[in-house]
This record gives sequence, structure tokens and C-alpha cells, in this order.
Amino acid sequence: MKKKMVSVGLCMILMLSVLTSCNSASLSDKATAQPSNMMMQGEGSALEQETAEYFTGSDGTFNSSGTMIQTNAQMNRKIIWTVDMEAQTLEFDRFLSDLEQAIQRFGGYLEGSSVSGSSIEYHINREGTMVIRIPSGNLDDFLAQVGTIGTVTYTGKSSEDVTLDYIDVESRITALEVEQERLLALLESAQDLEAIIQLESRLSEVRYQLENYHSAKNRYDSQIEYSTVNLYVREVQRVSTVHDQSVGQRIAAGWSDTLYRLKSGCENFFVWFVVNLPYLLIWAAFAGIVIWVCLHCVKKRRQKAASTKQCHANGTGTNSAKEEK
Repeated sequence: MKKKMVSVGLCMILMLSVLTSCNSASLSDKATAQPSNMMMQGEGSALEQETAEYFTGSDGTFNSSGTMIQTNAQMNRKIIWTVDMEAQTLEFDRFLSDLEQAIQRFGGYLEGSSVSGSSIEYHINREGTMVIRIPSGNLDDFLAQVGTIGTVTYTGKSSEDVTLDYIDVESRITALEVEQERLLALLESAQDLEAIIQLESRLSEVRYQLENYHSAKNRYDSQIEYSTVNLYVREVQRVSTVHDQSVGQRIAAGWSDTLYRLKSGCENFFVWFVVNLPYLLIWAAFAGIVIWVCLHCVKKRRQKAASTKQCHANGTGTNSAKEEK
């Protein structure tokens, strides 16, 4: 009788596992990449009710069709924020120092950075790219602070609502944890070797799926709690004007930029010429030798041609004199 109950329980667990894990692979792959919004299908009224309770708790109002009406302030949305910024600075090192202080002050951290530029031959302005993680609650204040330590020329802010995906992950974790508890209870009372093997096999699958879903939830939590700021900063000699200008001001600014670039180009050429002067002297000496050899060969050919022509002329004159005699 006890073995029969274990078999019945095992069948029920296997049926529940099929319903629980039918979409686990696709959701795990989706959470590994950047999560995207999707409309969940086939979840039924239970998931809709769970979503409504997640947004509002026990409070909420419904319309005549039974649909809950909520305002944005009431909803506990799960939003991933991403910001792209471009900035200019006259003092690159000071900008980096002030930026690091601002990141620490607002509780963020630098996820990655790269800096390039500087050269002996040319005065190349440095530029850097940084990936910054900032707590979402401090994002706007941090962006405003960046505007005070440099000249921001571009700001793009985008959001991604992953609320439904997040709820789906949580619900699947709950279902798998319940299944895991039942499997453990059945495993304790199981006596048949075949049943034990099947229970342990299913228990391993459940634990593997739980690890994937917990990893997906942790990634969501990290992306939601900490917004991502992709900052590109460039060192300049003159900061660009970001406000609106009249036609005359634009022409004057264009002429000024042209003269500045011409002056900068001449300076760079002069520096390059002085730095590479030893190489230029070597190449000039080599070119002079080649030219001298070529001219010498041409001169010898001309002399030889003139000598041959003169000998031919002398030979012709001698023959004519002999004929006259």
C-alpha cells in the first residue's frame, strides 16, 4: 500500500514538473541576454491576479469588467535604465578625477573604462569610454553632476520594462521550490529502488532549473537596482558651443574653427618635421647619391655618344680624301 502511494505521488510530481519546466530553457536564455519585454501567454487568470497583487498589494480599484485600474505611482514596476552620454573637457585628468569622486559619492562603481590618445609627433587629444553603474535612485543627480565637471554635448536615456518577466521568474522559482519540497518528502518515504532513482533524477533537474532562475533573478535585480551609464569623453582645446546660434554667429564660429584647425595643423606638421628630421636627412642623402649616380651615368653615355659620332665623322673625312687623290 505504501509503495502504491509513492508511485501515485511520483506520477503527480512528474505531471507537475512537465507543467513547471515547459518554458524553462527559453526563459533562461532570455535572461542571459539583455531581457526584453514580452506578453506572457497561457499563464491564466492566476498569473494575472498575481501581477495585479504585485503592483498594488491588497489595495486597488477595478472597472466594470473586473480589470484593475492603477496609476504609475501605484505600480511597482521593474525598469532597467540605460544612459548614453558624450562630453568634452579642457582638462582630461581633472575630469577623470572629479568623475571618480562623483561615482563614489552617489554609491556607484566603474564597470569598465578605456583611454586612448597622446602622441609625440602630433598633439592628439585624449578620449575615453567608461561604463558606469549608478543606483537608479541617484541616476538623475549623477547625470546633473557630470554636467558640472564637463560640457555634455549629448544625452540619451532609454528604459526597459521587465516587470512581467520578473514576475514570471519569481512564480517559477516558487513553483519549483514547492516541487522540490514534495520530491524530498517522497524521497524520504520511498523504498522502491526505481522510484528512488526517478525521484533523484527529477530532483536534480529541479535544482538545476532553480539555479538558472535564481541567476536570472539576480541579473534582473542588478540591472534594475543599478542603472548603466555609457560615457564617452573627449579632450578638446576649445569646448563646443551647445546653445542655439544665429547665422552670423555660426559663420563667425566656423571661421574661427577653420583658422584654429589650420594653426593646429601647421603646428603638428612642424613638430612632425623636427622629430623626423634625422630620418629625412638620411633619405635626402640616399636620394642625393641616387641622383648623382644617375646623372653620372647619363653624362658618360652622352660623352660616349659624342666620341663615337666624332670618330665616325673623322673616318668619313679620311675616306673622302683618299677618293679625291
